[in-house]
This record gives sequence, structure tokens and C-alpha cells, in this order.
Amino acid sequence: MAKAIFTREFHYTSMTRNAGWSAYPRDEPQYYPREFIDAAVKAGCAKESPPSVRKGRAKPAAEAD
Repeated sequence: MAKAIFTREFHYTSMTRNAGWSAYPRDEPQYYPREFIDAAVKAGCAKESPPSVRKGRAKPAAEAD
């Protein structure tokens, strides 16, 4: 699953499986399959959200003691 912020309504039918999705504009990221997010971004209806940082993850090497 991937997430994106939708700025316009978007409807999509999968080319690889028997499925379809619809998304409507919201300020919060919405989670959908990668195929749908990629199509929405390409159509200009969504902006992909950066991955969220999970708590408890190790610090990057530059920040290590």
C-alpha cells in the first residue's frame, strides 16, 4: 500500500486485476495500492506523501554517537 494526498477526484480500473478504485480530495493522505497511486500522480490528481518515520527506529549513521 502507498499513500498520497488527492487534490482532485480520481477513478481508476486496474489493467492487471479485476478491481477498481475511486478517491476524493482530502487534506490527509489516503492509502491505496501502488498501481492506483502511480496512475493518480501521473494524471495530476494526487501528490505522493513521503513515507512516515516510525518511532523506535535506529538513528542514521550521521547522528550516531
